[in-house]
This record gives sequence, C-alpha cells and structure tokens, in this order.
Amino acid sequence: MKTLAAKEEQFLTDAKGKRTGVVLNLKTYQRLIEAEEELADIHAYDSALPKVALELKAGRYTTLEDYRAERNHKSK
Repeated sequence: MKTLAAKEEQFLTDAKGKRTGVVLNLKTYQRLIEAEEELADIHAYDSALPKVALELKAGRYTTLEDYRAERNHKSK
C-alpha cells in the first residue's frame, strides 16, 4: 500500500476559525478511495476465513473440475 502524504494541507474553516473540512487534490483522493476499498476487501477476507476453514474441514467443497462438469451439464 502506498503511503499518503499531503505536501500542502488546505483546510476549510467556519466563521470562528474552527477547521471543518479539508481540500484534497484528486490524485490523493483517488488513492484514499482505493486504500479504503482494499481495506474493505481485507476485512471481508478475514471475516470469511474461519467459515471457509470449517467448510473445508467438514469436506463441504467442490473441486473446480466438478464445478465445470456440473455447469456444462446445466447449460445443455
């Protein structure tokens, strides 16, 4: 994952000078969105892993060869 570093920070402030927002350049914004999506994928993988491990241990799985044979059978 790339490190995100702002060279110039630009803040939006209210009438009292309190920071209420930040302005990002488009490239930085896009990298933040990609990093967020990657993190969501990692969390989804981590949460699914225990269930998948139990399914495999119980022998409840289909090989790719069996899946393809079944799919070809259904499409005919």
